Formats: sequence, structure tokens, C-alpha cells
Amino acid sequence: MPDEVKAKTSGVRMRRIARTIAAWRLESGQDQVEVARAVGWSNAKQSRIETAKLPITPADVMTLALHFGRPPDERDALFRDAQTAHSSRWLEQISADAFAADVREYVALESEASEVRIFKIDVVPGLLQTADYARVIDTTVASDGGLSEERVQARIRRQARLTDDSPLAVRCVLTEAVLRIQVGGRETWLGQLRRIAELMELPNVDIRFLKSERGAYYAMGYPFSILSFDDNEPEIGYIELLRTGVYLEQEAEVRPYVDAFGRLWEAAEDADGSRALLLGIIGAAE
Repeated sequence: MPDEVKAKTSGVRMRRIARTIAAWRLESGQDQVEVARAVGWSNAKQSRIETAKLPITPADVMTLALHFGRPPDERDALFRDAQTAHSSRWLEQISADAFAADVREYVALESEASEVRIFKIDVVPGLLQTADYARVIDTTVASDGGLSEERVQARIRRQARLTDDSPLAVRCVLTEAVLRIQVGGRETWLGQLRRIAELMELPNVDIRFLKSERGAYYAMGYPFSILSFDDNEPEIGYIELLRTGVYLEQEAEVRPYVDAFGRLWEAAEDADGSRALLLGIIGAAE
């Protein structure tokens, strides 16, 4: 498959469309062979559609939606996604009642990734949060109440990737400020710091800290994440804003963030220095 086609077919929207189609089929109780026979295309095509290895056209979406008897609003929403799936970058506005869906979308991408690089300036990344810390963050940022616990549990479930059979590799740069902001009071804050110390012992997790005394640093004020995948799949950048997620899919867009992470990694304390800084803050507070 040509590189330019492969890049398109592994984009964020294409992955989401593929997951939706696969979910429709599983809900129907049919296997791929039955579906392919019913709609008139090959088994291989159905398989490639469900794994985002083949660009799915709006017409294909409509064919499958009608076959599975999906409601018109659900069918039309996925149809519109298929129409715009090949755009090089997209910005999705998230309403309050759909915010949990955005969390699930990022988690789905994270579940497919082999490595994630994270830079945060004032908050512990969701992948590393304790439930108590996550609740405080969520109820402070989002005032919708009803979806709060769903989002918290989604963050906690993500952490299974850190210790499963094919663990997610994590490289994370946090500013010292992340460690010193007492989110939720002393006990919640200390519980979170201890959790970070535990995670730093995992062979696939490497967390480094930027000391405040270093002063200004590269990419100051611009937190971001980079998701990497196996099989030479293109990397995806993600910038989390208030109720908005920006996905970067083109190499030219992702590259500056890859370079920025490299510079941040070099500026941060090494593994021993980072551990000493964290344990020193914990010890002083106990």
C-alpha cells in the first residue's frame, strides 16, 4: 500500500469509523463472512474495513448501516465522518454531555498505541492519576456532575495498559509544579505522589521532572502527547484543551512536537535525579 494511502487509512477518524463498524457487526451477532456475503463484497474487504486498513467510503458506511438497521441519526453521523475522514487535521468541539465520549476516543487510540510520550505543566496525566486525584480534577474542570464518575473510571481503566501482556511504553516529562500543587488536599496529593513513585518502578514507564530552578524551558506553556504505533503506522499528536481535542496526523504537524519532547527530555533530570526529587518532596511532607 502506498505510504500516502496508508497514512490516510490510519487516521483518527478512520480508526473510529472502523471501531464503530466492528461494534455494529458484533452487536448484530454476525461474523465477517456473513456480512461480506450479504452486502456483496469480499471477506478481505470487510476485514480491512474493520481494522482501518482500507479507506471506507461514505457509500460503504451507508451500505453497512442499512444492513445492520442502524438508526438514521447514528447512520448519518458516521456517514458525515466518512465524508471528512481524509482531512489532514481535525478539531472536534466537545459539548458537556459528550465529553466522556472524547475521553473514550483518546483511550481507544491509546489502547492501540505501543508508546506514548507526554508533557504536562500543571497536572498529573490521566494515565498516571489515582482515582481520588482524578475526581478532584474532573469536578473542578467539569461541572456537569453526572458524567464525572464515568470519566474518572475511564482514566483508571486506562492504567491496565501499563501492566498487561503487551504493556504500553510511557515516557513522561512533568514540571516540578505538577508535584507541588496540592490537588485535593494533603492526603490526596500525597497519595498521588506515592502512586507516581510506584509507577516509576515499572520497566516500561519512565517519568522525568523539570526542576523549577531551571527557569524557562522549550515548549513552555504547551502541554501535549504523542502516540506511536507498531507496523510503521504514523504517529498521532494530541493537544488537550478545555472541552476540545486537537489531533495532529500529518508528519509535518507532528514533527515539531517530537522534536520538542526530545529537548524537554534532555532538559529534565535523569531517572535518578527525578526519583530523588519526587521522594524528597514526599519525605518533606510526611
